[in-house]
Amino acid sequence: MATRSLNRRIAVSTGIVMVSVLASRMLGFLRVWTVAHEIGSNAITDAYYAAFTLPDFVNYLVAGASLSITFIPVFTKYMAEGNEDEGWRVFSTVITTMTLLLLAFVVAGEVCAPGLLQVIAPGFHPAEKARAVFLTRLMMPAQLFFYLGSIMSAVQYAKGRFLIPSLAPVFYNFGIILGGILLSSRYGIAGFSLGVLAGAFTGNFLLQIYGARRVGARFKPNLNLRHPGFRLFIKLTIPIMLAFSLVFSDDWIIRWFGSYLMPASITWLSYAKTLMRVPLAVVGQAVGVASFPVLAQLYAEKKYDELNRTLNTTLKGLLLLIVPISALTIAMNRPLVYFVFSHTRLRGPDLNATAAALALFAVGMFAWGAQNILARGFYAGRDTLRPALIGTVLTLLNLPLYWLLVKPLKYKGLALASSIGIAAYAVALFIMLYRRTRNPGAAGVAGFFVKIAAASAVGAGGAYEVVRWLETRVHWQTTHGAFLVLIAATPAGLALTWVVAKLLRLREIDAYLKSIPLPARFRRNPAS
Repeated sequence: MATRSLNRRIAVSTGIVMVSVLASRMLGFLRVWTVAHEIGSNAITDAYYAAFTLPDFVNYLVAGASLSITFIPVFTKYMAEGNEDEGWRVFSTVITTMTLLLLAFVVAGEVCAPGLLQVIAPGFHPAEKARAVFLTRLMMPAQLFFYLGSIMSAVQYAKGRFLIPSLAPVFYNFGIILGGILLSSRYGIAGFSLGVLAGAFTGNFLLQIYGARRVGARFKPNLNLRHPGFRLFIKLTIPIMLAFSLVFSDDWIIRWFGSYLMPASITWLSYAKTLMRVPLAVVGQAVGVASFPVLAQLYAEKKYDELNRTLNTTLKGLLLLIVPISALTIAMNRPLVYFVFSHTRLRGPDLNATAAALALFAVGMFAWGAQNILARGFYAGRDTLRPALIGTVLTLLNLPLYWLLVKPLKYKGLALASSIGIAAYAVALFIMLYRRTRNPGAAGVAGFFVKIAAASAVGAGGAYEVVRWLETRVHWQTTHGAFLVLIAATPAGLALTWVVAKLLRLREIDAYLKSIPLPARFRRNPAS
């Protein structure tokens, strides 16, 4: 009964996060679309996307992108012990100490940007490098707002509040869009970088101050570096700071190799990966964010059997949603790209290149989603070292694959290497986690994945045949034509996936539908 209640709690939280993540990802896509509409795909946009690398790396060095992972287990530990005041003292120490450290990194990044860009994008011509340096310097200060917003979001997650933290990327993306629309005519691509600053300040800083106050956050600057809670936080954070998992470094690696390819290669890959991330974030990120506080709480309360059951159920639910989406994205990559980018400055070669990259990125979509849950299984148990070691080793092993595939396949080789690498990482995490926790449900999860993958492959095959049939009968290389193809092929693919899943006796489908919270009028009355 308790497990069912926890699953329902995760389902409700996931629903809240999914709505906000959907809004933020749609705006994230719109921000990319605005770049394509205003600027197109060329050396200028390559410099713009490369300019994110150094700011992202600085954020990564202080684990700002992982604060919800490293701080929540520390804070929930004090909550479980009934000593929340100490939790807020650790909160204050972390903010004070890490903000000072981040300030030093930001200043160093501003000063050293020209030399660092030589390493980040060595294949750029001098004009592209100069542009990338200028845009990098514009965006560097935003990392302060990201970090402070991340830790304020973490305490809200720990308190079971998901709405306001989930709105941060909505404000952030909206700021970039407005910057591009209002300022690009005067400042060019720099208008989008100014929007990065505005969006980070409003969504990740101001809004999260309000959210943190709502959950009773208490802050008093201090540098008590000897506090046991701060030491535990550092112990959890250092492995992530020092590791180079593909989850964080894939974009950097792609931009490095892409700087040697033809102009617009980085842009095609960025557009394709952004499209892939829309459903991935809505499903994978929402499930991961909503489930993590529950998993951390179960570990803190030493309810290990319940933790394993919750982890198994959560992972199956993720795969049930993301695998069919991945398969259909592969089957319908061209009409999908034409539908979303037809009314931009992109032309046929740009659209076809983006579609090819999208299909190859989508091969690894299930792994991007699964690693979100699997890594959090480790983090809930306050173990950040193993995922960091696994991720670093596999990234190093995967580097030669990027090099081998980029030569014959160019930008497509980078997308394929990305998917192979993340799939290897997800499989390695799965094996290590289930061995560590002695989870008896490992075989069941693996069998479920095989069945849903088989059903999705058949469904994608059906959708692809519908696409092929329609492409010879309608003018599909327009927004309206591509939309017609999508609305015809998608239901056909989903229906076929459902039929095959039923034939394979995937009973979990009905169980998950029953777990979705619906109003009473939508549920069948057992007495009727």
